[in-house]
Amino acid sequence: MKQTDVTFGHRESVRQEYEAKLSQSGGFCAHQLETEFGYDQEDQTAIPQDAIDSSFGCANPLAMGTLNEGGSVLDLGCGAGLDVILAARRVGANGKVIGVDMTGAMIEKARANVAAAGLDHIAEIRKGLIESLPVESSSVDWVISNCVVSLSPEKEQVFAEVHRVLKPGGKMLLTDLVMAPLPGWLRRLVALKSPAAAKALDRDRYLQTIAGSGLMNVSVRSQLDYDASMLRGLAQDELNIRMGLWQALLTLNRGQLTSHLLRPMVEPGIRLAANKVASIKVYAEKPV
Repeated sequence: MKQTDVTFGHRESVRQEYEAKLSQSGGFCAHQLETEFGYDQEDQTAIPQDAIDSSFGCANPLAMGTLNEGGSVLDLGCGAGLDVILAARRVGANGKVIGVDMTGAMIEKARANVAAAGLDHIAEIRKGLIESLPVESSSVDWVISNCVVSLSPEKEQVFAEVHRVLKPGGKMLLTDLVMAPLPGWLRRLVALKSPAAAKALDRDRYLQTIAGSGLMNVSVRSQLDYDASMLRGLAQDELNIRMGLWQALLTLNRGQLTSHLLRPMVEPGIRLAANKVASIKVYAEKPV
């Protein structure tokens, strides 16, 4: 199979996974916004509830730095628009925020949420791939992203695109998922329910990939290690068991059957993975 076929297949799996997640909004990630992911109450009151309920990020990238009023911001994989809305409020009427996502259902939600927040004169949502951004070169002051680059099978290309679109001296503020080496069977287990998570790199390789794009001053500003209780919450969201085993058999519901088959293996997997999965906040700059 050609590499392009593999890449396309993975991308389609990610697209389908996140479209499916919209039907189970308000899960573990949404409930962790303030306690673990860095969105304070003031942030949340400024955001339409749908953007919160449809959030699948892992931390607040805007907590790392101050966006200047009048600046320009690009959000990679903007989802339902949570960080786009926060960024638009910070850059103000003279600023510009662009959100890019490849998933049609997410784009519709993001546009609706931006409009509901009264910010569609500042923020624009575009359909596209983070590996080939529909954005002009050297045109934005900040690139932000929330637990998205780890989903890409072409991370080197993503960071090359970040370098391209940033203005000289521009900054990247992103959060993402990293994963220490785990047994192959556990990686394959994760991939059955979350092809996206299975592509996460270890921390050192992730940072080396950023530096290889030409970005400089790459640093981890903070790291949240996922303990067993957090992994248990994420696993519950991923399994998303909505019917009994017999009903799943009678209706030949493949997703639910897979969840039931995997459930006995979840706890052993959690014991192995505890504190080996983390979300990191990363800062980098484009040279002047």
